[in-house]
Amino acid sequence: MTTRYRSDDRIDAWDEPEPEPRGNPRVGFLILAVSSTLAAVLLIGAGLYALAHITRAPVRLPAPPATAAQRHLTALAHSYLAIAGPSDKRLDAEEDAYADNEKDHLAAARASLRQQVATERLFDRQLAAITFPPALESTAHALTVANERRFRVTLLQARSATLARLRSLDAQRKAGDAAVEVEVRLLREQLRLPPPSSS
Repeated sequence: MTTRYRSDDRIDAWDEPEPEPRGNPRVGFLILAVSSTLAAVLLIGAGLYALAHITRAPVRLPAPPATAAQRHLTALAHSYLAIAGPSDKRLDAEEDAYADNEKDHLAAARASLRQQVATERLFDRQLAAITFPPALESTAHALTVANERRFRVTLLQARSATLARLRSLDAQRKAGDAAVEVEVRLLREQLRLPPPSSS
């Protein structure tokens, strides 16, 4: 019997596997592009994060230069100290001399008081020669007024005819000292100076 198809041909046709469909090249390219973009975004984000933390780190800047007003105030403070220091030393020595003589030596005690008045007047003249700004000028003037009141008492004491009369004015002169100290402290504070070490 003749057949149009040979049996071996039929078997080969049925047993041959079907070819696998090839992948779409556009899909692969799309996956690669998305992955690359995502990686780039992550890198940029990490860089921005690091940059933000670097800029947040505290930066120590040099101290700003002193302003003209600060330099002027410093110069005024130096001018004040240049007259106050020597004046205080002389007054301390003259006060010690007075304390040594007020009980027994009228003439020496009176001389010490007159020296104090000369020192106070010199200080007042030197203080008046400093050109202070208005706020400090007011305090410097108040200091001069307090000093003048004090040395009026000191002059009166220096004219005493007896040791008893001389000593009777000690408390009044000490009150004048306290009034001067109030103005001295205020002026030093305005000049950004520490308070005087002793009254």
